[in-house]
Amino acid sequence: MSPRTRNLVIAAFLCAACIAALVASRRTSSRDDAPPAAPKATTDEKLSTGTSSAVRDVATSASSTRATSDGGNAPTTTWLRAAWGAGRGELGHLRQQEGNAEGPMSFTLAGDDLVVVDQVNGRVVRFAKDGSVKDTSSIAPTVQDVAVTKDGRMLLLDRLGEKAITLTDASGRPTGRLSLERAGLGELGAITGMFVDGKDVYLEIEHGKLVRAGTVDGEPAEGREELVGRPSKDGTLLLTAVISVKAQGRVVVNAVDRKTAALRFARQLTFPRPLEGLVLLDSDDRGTVYVGAAGGGEGRATIACLDPSDGHALGFVTVPFSTSADESFKDFVVQGDGTIVYALRTESGVEYLTARCP
Repeated sequence: MSPRTRNLVIAAFLCAACIAALVASRRTSSRDDAPPAAPKATTDEKLSTGTSSAVRDVATSASSTRATSDGGNAPTTTWLRAAWGAGRGELGHLRQQEGNAEGPMSFTLAGDDLVVVDQVNGRVVRFAKDGSVKDTSSIAPTVQDVAVTKDGRMLLLDRLGEKAITLTDASGRPTGRLSLERAGLGELGAITGMFVDGKDVYLEIEHGKLVRAGTVDGEPAEGREELVGRPSKDGTLLLTAVISVKAQGRVVVNAVDRKTAALRFARQLTFPRPLEGLVLLDSDDRGTVYVGAAGGGEGRATIACLDPSDGHALGFVTVPFSTSADESFKDFVVQGDGTIVYALRTESGVEYLTARCP
C-alpha cells in the first residue's frame, strides 16, 4: 500500500469515527448527560465505524478543586514555584493595555529537568528537579514552543517572528534552522504544536494533521509528508482528539496503529460541563494515552488516562487550571513514567505542579 493510499484509508477511518461519535451523542440517554457521582468508565453503546473498533462513552466527574481520582484524593506536588520578575529563578510576566497578557509561553521536560520558554525575558530557563536554575540561553521574544531531543538538543518554534524552528546544541548554542515558509505550511498562525518523532520534526496544524518540517539535524523536508495525529511516546499510535458536542462535554479520541494504519480505537469521553476546551493530549512510555479538558467551572481541568489497547479508562484526575488572561501555547505535558506536569499561574507567579492518574 502506497503512503498516499494508506493516508486516505486512515482518513476514512477517522471520518467514520467522528460520524459515529455524533450519532452516539444523540443516542446517549439523559443519565449520561450528567456526570456520575464518582468518576468511572462505562460502555454504553457499540457503534460500527467500518472496522472492528467502536466508539464508546466514558463519563467523568470530580468534586475536588485540587485533585481527585478513582482511588480517592491524589494531591498534587509542587515541582517549582517562580515569582514574576527578571531575576535568576524568576519568570517574566507582561500585562499590556492593548494586546494579550503574557507569561511563560510553553515548557517541556528533559530527563529530570524542566525547560521553560521565558520569552518575556528573552530566554529559555532550565530548572533542575530541586527547582534550582541549571542554566539559561537567549531566545527571540517571539519564540512560543520548545522541544528537547533525547541527546539534549533543543528546538525552538517561532511561528510569527523569525518564522522558523531554531536548532541548538545542549548548551543552547544555535546550530541550524528550519524555515517554516519553505515547508509550505500555509498560515503559520494555525500551527498548534511541535513534535519530535525520532529524527523527524513535525508541526501540528489546527490540532489535526502533522506536517513534517525536516529533521533535528537541520535537513528541511522535501515534498509534503504528513501524519494523521500526534505520535505516542512508545511509537505505536497516532493520536487525535476533537470536541464532538461542547455543550454536553463530549470529546472523541482516536488512536491509529502506526504499523497497520488501522484504527485501533475511537473512544468518546464525557467531561464535566461547561466544557471550555482541550488542554492535553499526550502519552507515556508505556503508550498510555492522557486526554485533558478544562470544564466544570471553578478553574478545573479533568484528565482521563486511557489504555492503549482499546481506549478504556484506567482512571481520572482533576487538577487546578489557570484562569488568568495570559496567552500560552502549552501548559500540560506528561513524563515518560506517567507523571503529569502542568503550569498554574497566579497574580504573584507561576507554579509547575505534578499529579498522577491512577
